[in-house]
Amino acid sequence: MAIGQIEFNIETQRILKLLANDIYDSPYALLRENVQNAYDAILMRQKRESFDPKIEICVKQGVITITDNGIGMTREVIENNYWKAGSSGKNNPEARAAGVVGTFGIGAMANFGICTALEIESRYYSGDITFRSTAHREKLEIGKKCIDLEETTKRIEPGTTVKATLEDGICVNMGNAESYLQQFVKYLPVPVVLNGKVISLNSYFNSNSLINDDIVSNHYNKGEFCFDLDVYIAKHSEGRVAVYIKNIQQNGIPIRGSIYLEQNKGGIQGLRNGFGLASLPVNTNFNLGGIVDLSILIPTAGRDSISVETVNKAAQIINYVEDIVAEELAKKEICDNNRQFLNYVQNRKRYDLAGHIKIAKAGMASEFLELGMLKTEMDGKKVYYYLGTDQGIISQYSGENTMLVSLSRDYPRRSIQQHMLIRSRIPQVSDDAMILKIYDRNELDTREFAFILRLMSSLKDDYLVMDTKIDFADISHGVTNLVKKKEGVVCIYVARNSNNVAQVLKVYDMDPRLFDGFVKDYIRNYLYQQLAQYVPSSTREGADHLYRMLQRTRELYTIEEDERGDMEGLIKDYIQGKRKLNDVIKASEDMQKTHRQIVNLQQVGTMEHEIPSITQINTINSDTPKTDPGLPMPPIKVLGNDTKMKILKTAQPYPQLNNFTHFIALSDVVFEKQLDFFLDPHTTKVIWGMHKIVYIFTHASGQLTLYYEIELKNNRLADGMTGGRQLPTTTVLSKNRIFVPIEPSLIPYFNFTEERISFYVRYDLISDFEKEIESR
Repeated sequence: MAIGQIEFNIETQRILKLLANDIYDSPYALLRENVQNAYDAILMRQKRESFDPKIEICVKQGVITITDNGIGMTREVIENNYWKAGSSGKNNPEARAAGVVGTFGIGAMANFGICTALEIESRYYSGDITFRSTAHREKLEIGKKCIDLEETTKRIEPGTTVKATLEDGICVNMGNAESYLQQFVKYLPVPVVLNGKVISLNSYFNSNSLINDDIVSNHYNKGEFCFDLDVYIAKHSEGRVAVYIKNIQQNGIPIRGSIYLEQNKGGIQGLRNGFGLASLPVNTNFNLGGIVDLSILIPTAGRDSISVETVNKAAQIINYVEDIVAEELAKKEICDNNRQFLNYVQNRKRYDLAGHIKIAKAGMASEFLELGMLKTEMDGKKVYYYLGTDQGIISQYSGENTMLVSLSRDYPRRSIQQHMLIRSRIPQVSDDAMILKIYDRNELDTREFAFILRLMSSLKDDYLVMDTKIDFADISHGVTNLVKKKEGVVCIYVARNSNNVAQVLKVYDMDPRLFDGFVKDYIRNYLYQQLAQYVPSSTREGADHLYRMLQRTRELYTIEEDERGDMEGLIKDYIQGKRKLNDVIKASEDMQKTHRQIVNLQQVGTMEHEIPSITQINTINSDTPKTDPGLPMPPIKVLGNDTKMKILKTAQPYPQLNNFTHFIALSDVVFEKQLDFFLDPHTTKVIWGMHKIVYIFTHASGQLTLYYEIELKNNRLADGMTGGRQLPTTTVLSKNRIFVPIEPSLIPYFNFTEERISFYVRYDLISDFEKEIESR
């Protein structure tokens, strides 16, 4: 029996705080949002007429004033858009054609997260009436007319002035305001004046700094894109490259903006019409960094990142540009000095570009030959190649009738050299390392037999290498192990006299519990480079299978309640017909990928205590092959360890951890949904700038990339703190955590003394063949 109805009430002040929580974490973010609105107003007026644009910001104690001479607002816009969250006057074809940055309609109400009063004064560019509107937070009540609006006789220049009165206790430091704002306005083409100082009008491309470089300029058509491209190649040093891309079109439609990227420049910053958005999680073979300023880049609603779809478009252009850069650089001898060029050739299998890469004459440290010039006979001598360093063999084949070339010990140069030698039909010296004796099983002791069994099980379980034959052997030339494939079986020969193996066998006697970890470590450090070509997960087919598995995981995963976001609001919009079902699903997925990560002081521990087996396991010594940081490597698996820690420190650097001393756990959401990705070999790159740190993990096949973005909310990076580099993969997998190393220069931002730190994280999986898979 119905007994009545209950009144629906909302606590206005609380709602305003919640509305602003994710957008205005500080008064500096208020500056960003309102300056962006001012810039959008200028763009919209510029679309209609010519004038001298300007944005002026005045920061005083407790008050922030922002004035623009943009399009201004009519009464209707003030009432229906400015003061109404969720309604944007810029979400229309005209505004989009003008290139506005924001179209989400967050509204002025979000200012009240940190303001007690807001006053605006505005005149529409073609109107004669000036409007003044004022709102006080304590008087605001949903559904009530509590905002003042009046016409004034004051004749002001077209545009808008916003005056925000900050709540008590919130102060704005002038120096911090400048450094914060410059992240977003540094490259704006209009004057932005902060307390009398211009902080915009900078150029991210200056050809004068590249005047001594070789330049190649041309127009290119690549897929659905066409563009003009200038490639700058340094004549000296490492043959550093830089690129400037302009006049970009997609399917014949112009894209406003340009791109400037330079090798070893750190991360890639995304802009839209000159306004700073966020870092672009794009991995490049040439380690390119710089600016991507394109009108196609769309920020997400929380301003914390750029939409995946538009990141993919930018990545596609950059990938095309990398192909062109590699082809142009390959024409010049200096390409041999460019380490990233070698990475490109190896990763893309573009051995057709390896002609100018050099190889040393054995025994002649300063004499080199270009791979493209190699023939089976040169200068009347038969040419051979040699994998080892035995001086007797070098002398024997470096005579009057034979010439010997020696492979580099450096990856990826060595791999490229060997491929080109085989392609040129250069024979290998006949007395390469050989199996002299294979020991029968009954000749092995218990420890050696256990070692073989552990190797086989680890290769099967961790690397999916199913068919293996492992033997202890005597191997010539002091070689400690050989890997060959015979009739579909991966044959591994381990030198019985190897000191590295002896070290592992000692552990079997001393502490059998550590034995399994040492065997896994032995595979990772000594066998994996030879095994990589036989590991299914490193292939395109393996990546395809992994991608499908991750997609299934995504469908089955249910996000925890405290990380759900405003799902109820989405559902309500759908029921009321304000959103289509597909839009709700897409927004829901984005919410799940963006969540808060909280680390309590009690969740900071030591590696020695939490995962002691790692610090106890070390098979690395002076004989361990040196690997390139860009080489995909498997993770360090300690799946038997369960830890509640989210940050782990070490008391000292450990070689087995590549000397990293601080590790951070990826979020529980990523562990649940993307663990399978991290089980496979992958590379690790980190870029940082502004208030974000982005990890880019690339699968060994090169087909899948997972990026993980950390947004520091209350502990932003220091001024000028930008950079990026390839890290040697040191991913640690425990029973319930994925730990990744913290770049040493960023450690201070994760050392904290308060009770806890909180930051937002976002992740996504990008596939080179996603569309191909979906179309099957």
